[in-house]
Amino acid sequence: MQSELNAMCNAIFKVNEKIRFVGIIDEMGKLTTGDMKSGLQSLEGGDGSIRLYLGYAINNVLRRDFDNVFGKVLYTFSDREKIKLLTIPINNKILLVSMDRSTDHVDLINKILDVVRKHVRL
Repeated sequence: MQSELNAMCNAIFKVNEKIRFVGIIDEMGKLTTGDMKSGLQSLEGGDGSIRLYLGYAINNVLRRDFDNVFGKVLYTFSDREKIKLLTIPINNKILLVSMDRSTDHVDLINKILDVVRKHVRL
């Protein structure tokens, strides 16, 4: 499974040059696969990544409480002042993708979902 997730992350980077980061986060908020695009620096710096990943992990678990009412979360998206962030739940893990603000995210989200579906079962 881990090698398939690595291959998926690499394939997502190839979808669009404006993708900054692709990674897999486990239930404990630990980055298990992925990294920043070569040559780019993370915006959060310091321990910011740890807090960001943990926050997404906690939110993912909390959202599952409503799966029986609303259905499973397909993805979440944040449009921030400096960056856009996409999360896609994959079993007990989370795919996190960050992209430049100028990205056409609607089209990109669909392309990323296509790549994910080729590598794992959602």
